[in-house]
Amino acid sequence: MKPMLSQALNETLDYLRGLAQEKIRPAEAKARLRAIQGRYPEMPLELLWEEEAFDKSVHYDALLGLAGEGTVSLGFCPDRAVPWPARGVHRWDEQTLLRVNRTFLKVDEAVACLDFIWDQAPVIKRLVNRCLVQEELEKSLVSLTAEELQEAMDAFRRTHRLYKAEDTVRWLERRGTTQEKLESLVAGEAVVGKLRDQLTAGQVDAYFEQHKPGFEKAQVAQIPYTDLKEAAQSLGQIRGSQLDFYAAAQQRFLSGTSPGAGSAQQFFSVVRRGELEEEAAAAIFSARPGDAIGPVRMGEGFSLVRVLAVEKPRLDEATRETIKKILFDNWLEERRQAANVEWLWGNAQQTDTPVDAAAQTKG
Repeated sequence: MKPMLSQALNETLDYLRGLAQEKIRPAEAKARLRAIQGRYPEMPLELLWEEEAFDKSVHYDALLGLAGEGTVSLGFCPDRAVPWPARGVHRWDEQTLLRVNRTFLKVDEAVACLDFIWDQAPVIKRLVNRCLVQEELEKSLVSLTAEELQEAMDAFRRTHRLYKAEDTVRWLERRGTTQEKLESLVAGEAVVGKLRDQLTAGQVDAYFEQHKPGFEKAQVAQIPYTDLKEAAQSLGQIRGSQLDFYAAAQQRFLSGTSPGAGSAQQFFSVVRRGELEEEAAAAIFSARPGDAIGPVRMGEGFSLVRVLAVEKPRLDEATRETIKKILFDNWLEERRQAANVEWLWGNAQQTDTPVDAAAQTKG
């Protein structure tokens, strides 16, 4: 046996024995594994575990990858416990929703993601992304300090206006979760930010230079319509000085017919050229400040737009964060295309189609 392999196996076995003797929970067990993985980067390590429902004890196995040869499965069973082979093959239970490569997602984790963590991707892509990110975190050695976790929790509480302990308790009760699970989810979201920084390091400046026109911004006021003819009539009245632009917006809103009436849609906003459809971008960024233009197709409807100011592209902190998100989304898209996705919850025939669709969806 090669000395390096022998050393890796001995360290891994000692690690597994330590987990059993100290009754270590999975989160800490995974954290401890990173130290070993860091010493043997050419031998990918994965940790598998099974928890007994009656006493919450956990059995661990480690998989050690040997490039070009195969995989070594290593386990340790304490005295009077049941060895892994004697437990039979793995059985999917009603709590297992999804497997992406070798990462599993439970139903309650998925619900939490949909409820208050992810807010940018369609449902199918969110769940697959969750597994892909977790898979990368296992390999990347990214972690949070106690101070960073506290900052993330404080920011979460501010965002949700949980200023008092009783506010947090009520919030947790309404969502059927616990403080421990909340901290785990917030920590997961915070560590994703660090992973994004790591994956995009050294790429932001080059991306900005290559896509610079797309980062031109315009401050605008817009009046939304669902009917093209009605929007054109309103624009004619505004240009004919029969109706002031802002008076038209007020009239439209108070009538209750505006798509934004009673919603959080903003009358004033900042739009980026790269986020708009080509026709809308050309109309807005060729206008002069003060011009009222339209009807411009915006999403599912049309808008009359008054351009207030135009800002040339600049690589400020907000733009850097935007580029990081774009690069991270591109990375996720590449990983989704290559991932082996298998749904393990519900009727497999019902999930085949959306999974295939998610794998083929671009960014």
